[in-house]
Amino acid sequence: MELQLLDRISEGEAVCFLCKTSLAQYVENLPANFREFYIQRGIVTNRFLDNLWDTISKKRHIPPIVLVAGPNPPAHDVGSIFNLGSDFKVLDGLQRSHRLKEIWDTLTYINDEFVDQAEVPVARLTRQLAPKLREIDLSPQIFQKALEANRKGIEAVELFEGNTIWLEIWFGLSEAEQIQKMLVLNAGHKSVNIKHQIELIFWSNFEVLAKELAPSTMVREKDKASTTYSKGRKPGEFHFAHLISAFVSLTEGETVTTNAEFSASQSFSGDNGSDESLLDIDDRLLSAFAKTLRLLDGALRSESGIRWLGREVVLVGIFGAIGAMAKNHPGTKIEGLSKFNARIEQYAEVLNLEGFEEWRNTLDLSKVNIGNVNKRAVFNATSAFVEGKISGPINWRNVNVKDELHDAS
Repeated sequence: MELQLLDRISEGEAVCFLCKTSLAQYVENLPANFREFYIQRGIVTNRFLDNLWDTISKKRHIPPIVLVAGPNPPAHDVGSIFNLGSDFKVLDGLQRSHRLKEIWDTLTYINDEFVDQAEVPVARLTRQLAPKLREIDLSPQIFQKALEANRKGIEAVELFEGNTIWLEIWFGLSEAEQIQKMLVLNAGHKSVNIKHQIELIFWSNFEVLAKELAPSTMVREKDKASTTYSKGRKPGEFHFAHLISAFVSLTEGETVTTNAEFSASQSFSGDNGSDESLLDIDDRLLSAFAKTLRLLDGALRSESGIRWLGREVVLVGIFGAIGAMAKNHPGTKIEGLSKFNARIEQYAEVLNLEGFEEWRNTLDLSKVNIGNVNKRAVFNATSAFVEGKISGPINWRNVNVKDELHDAS
């Protein structure tokens, strides 16, 4: 990709180039897998971005796109022209890049393969071709607009060659710094899911946890929303975001809410520097945590048990209680998990999950925060169990959750 260097700044060990290039240069040099960068949440619906064609056709400004490239910046002076290969990733601007590529591919198809039937109205022709267009991953809506322009004699490809776009290209950013910048760049975007943000903070531990959990599997928020997962959890399946909440609760020894405030505090603590990990995780504790998850999954294979473990509040309550016991009694959290593991079958027997659902359905949603009440109930019940205070079926109605009630008025 041919670029003109407009400006450059340094930030610690990292360097950012502000560059200018044509839209054609940009889309032609996008890597084939540019949509698969793990930091990104995937392509989302956005009707404003779906109208990007109008911005291009009127030669209006497209906001800058942020890329990350290699560890070392090339030695070029401001104002010079240089080439950047396709070895880069889209840090911010995936949605724009996706739609630009979609438009470009449509224009290429019309110019190189499509044979127009001028006597057929564009709208009717588009409806006829819609199934074929979708088969080759082209949007019928974009095809219709591009063909209308083509019939009016507008050289649509020239819109890409004549339009410019600014690119910020970062060199030398660590993985943790890339995540931090992505979170800042997307801070004002309503569509950025907080679960996805939390997963990124924990990302450097994903492979370790996945290996320790095997043969159980993890799903990510970008692949399956946590709400969808909870309703249809399968045996041996866990949601990555839920496990983060549970693990943090274990380490803190309390029920933790992994919300936007948590994300910000962990991402920008001020002490991370350029470390590759945003969270300082003990791999031994992570391994012990995974073992307990596997044992819980094996002990709770009834329909109600499978569904119960699919709730984030349940895992937070269980591991928060184990962490609290380890914090308040001699021994480490790993030892606390080991002691709990030895009694997991008994724990599964006393859970009384039918009673849990009956109690849960009696809660007045206008007077309680249902999530907080649920995880506090599981926390209290699990705490009583590990302390040896429960030997029979749990009476969920008598679990003390008064501290979670609030006046809805």
